[in-house]
This record gives sequence, C-alpha cells and structure tokens, in this order.
Amino acid sequence: MTKTVILHGDDLAYEFHAGTGIPLLLVHGVGSSTGTWADLIVRLRDAGRTVVAVYLVGHGESGHGNGDFSLGSNASRLRDLLDHLGIARVHLVGHSLGGGVAMQFQYQF
Repeated sequence: MTKTVILHGDDLAYEFHAGTGIPLLLVHGVGSSTGTWADLIVRLRDAGRTVVAVYLVGHGESGHGNGDFSLGSNASRLRDLLDHLGIARVHLVGHSLGGGVAMQFQYQF
C-alpha cells in the first residue's frame, strides 16, 4: 500500500512493509517506480523482512519537487523519510539512478 508524506513542502510516496531485521530501502531508477521491486517486495515481506520502497521525486505518486533531482537532493529526501519513519539504519538497494542515490546516501550519512 502506498503512503505519502509531505517533506519540505513536497509529497514523497513510499511503501512500508513492517517486519524484522534491519530494513531494506529499495530505490528505483529513472522513469521507473516501486513496481521495479514488486516481486522482490513480496518475497521479502513473505520472509518477514522490513521493506521500504520509495518513489523518487518526479516519479509515480511522489510530487514534482523543486527541480533539484541531484543525487544529493534525493539522498537527503531518503534521510528525511527515514527520520519520519523513525528508522536509524537501513540496507540500501538501488537500481540505475537509485544506485547512484544509494551511494550518495552512504557518502553523506
């Protein structure tokens, strides 16, 4: 189920599936969505893992943002989403642009 949070005036859509262990944060690529991870999300959820899948700004149900689609800006949005969810630590999985965002996230935070 997709949820939306307003962070710094922008809508950020995400899926959250509660489970155990360090959450997995799934970040899709350009022109994609959380649908990239649909089969994986089902398998992880069925295995009891906590999963967060985010719609990057400008994709899916997220807003259009302020025009800053840089790796750093996307990484900061992920940090703010995790703060909102009360999650202090994650394992990151990214595809294409999502991989770049994941690496930038690791670098910044």
